[in-house]
Amino acid sequence: MNDILVYVIADYGDLHDLAFAEVKQKIYFEFPEQNVRISTFAVPAFDTVATGFALAQTAVNSKLGHRHKFFVNTAPRKDDLSPRVKNAGEGFAYAKLYNGIEICAVNSGFSLSFIKDCAEEIRAVNCSAAGSQFRSRDIFPPSFGKIARGDYSELGDDIRKSVPDYPQNVVCYTDGYGNMKCSVDPQDLLSLKGRDVTLDINGRQQIVRCAEGIFGVADGQFCFSEGSSGWRLPDGSRVQFAEVVQRGGSAAHTFGMPKGGSRVSWR
Repeated sequence: MNDILVYVIADYGDLHDLAFAEVKQKIYFEFPEQNVRISTFAVPAFDTVATGFALAQTAVNSKLGHRHKFFVNTAPRKDDLSPRVKNAGEGFAYAKLYNGIEICAVNSGFSLSFIKDCAEEIRAVNCSAAGSQFRSRDIFPPSFGKIARGDYSELGDDIRKSVPDYPQNVVCYTDGYGNMKCSVDPQDLLSLKGRDVTLDINGRQQIVRCAEGIFGVADGQFCFSEGSSGWRLPDGSRVQFAEVVQRGGSAAHTFGMPKGGSRVSWR
């Protein structure tokens, strides 16, 4: 039997955080007779834009098919700002993509937004949304294990309409170089290619060059152009993202390390 490959995307802190170790233990427990390999990926705390972007970039582009499963947990509990009963939070959801990838994720904010157009189905998972501060350790793994093993008895209603579209013209994710992946269509920059614009992000402004690619500027200069991120939709068209880069430096540092969802504007 082929290994099951589980990718955990969560906002627990860095990858050395104890929470990742505890969740991995609980997931391993759900596969007593199968070989499972678990990889973990940390996103900033409460950042559902970064969560949704990272999920789409890794899941939609995956070539591993039905043996690749995703367990996703960023749950800021922003669906209800009043005091919570029994630590209740956003519900657990299931999605299957057109490439065969299966996802179990908390349906919070924009966590499922970036994969919505690539999903054949998005459904509720009928498990508790309350009862623990640490639901991704104490409540969700058994439901995830059932689904990953092919038992879909806990799947509930179609919830696609409850998933918002992902926001346009915002910072989605910042990589280790300080390059900011943004939900800006590179087609919107074509008429500006070779010109400088004033970019405004997070209340900070910087002159940047709209170039052919992120290395189309001299070392130390700022660039705004089509980047490396994106994925193919079921109809064959491709979603692409622009990047803000300082060649040889950190664009994110210059703009004050903006959070996912920070507005991007230029003139």
